[in-house]
Amino acid sequence: MQEEIRGVTRWRRSAFLALPATVAIGAMATAMVQGALAANLSLTSVPFTLSSKTVAAPQGIGAVMHTVDAGGPKGAAEVGLAKAGLDGICVHAVQSVNLPVIGNLGTWSLNISSPAAATPLTSDQLVAGAGLQANKLVLDAQALKASTATLHAADGSPNVIGAAADSEGIKSTGITDGTPGQFGLDATGGRTDIKNLNADANAATISGAITLPDLAIGIAHGDKGC
Repeated sequence: MQEEIRGVTRWRRSAFLALPATVAIGAMATAMVQGALAANLSLTSVPFTLSSKTVAAPQGIGAVMHTVDAGGPKGAAEVGLAKAGLDGICVHAVQSVNLPVIGNLGTWSLNISSPAAATPLTSDQLVAGAGLQANKLVLDAQALKASTATLHAADGSPNVIGAAADSEGIKSTGITDGTPGQFGLDATGGRTDIKNLNADANAATISGAITLPDLAIGIAHGDKGC
């Protein structure tokens, strides 16, 4: 609330200083319409980062090798979670804005965030419905890191490294375009717990519903994260 009030004050104090920001926001909105900065987060020409403090996937995780068009074909890991509870999320994309006549307005950031809980949520709480809830979350990631990741399994449903990319287990995570016979990870035999997830991604899709407590969407001048 205080940040919004300060922003209004600056705009009233100097229309000249506000003009570049206004034009840049308009340019990014135009880019969304044209598909260069898609509203569904499929930013194929604009890599972005996605981070979360804690992720709990009660039905496990799947992954396959994939190719994305990010300024040219690039290899990526397609990672799917059939259901996921997240303690906070930050999506941070950076794009240069260059307009005819006006010229280069520099680098601008688009941030989409839902903050983590004041008291960190446990994996059990996330599975029970606390925090941010997403269904069929699929990431095309150049890199995906975590401080710790636990992939649970059972004797009757073990995790399989080298599973067929089109296996039923992998398909259940939301990955439906795995190439038959190619390499995949099927860790859907039990819950997956991830701490401090950080993904360098080119696309994120959610086929089902998503709940975002305290959602915030903002544009900032420069490379500034959530």
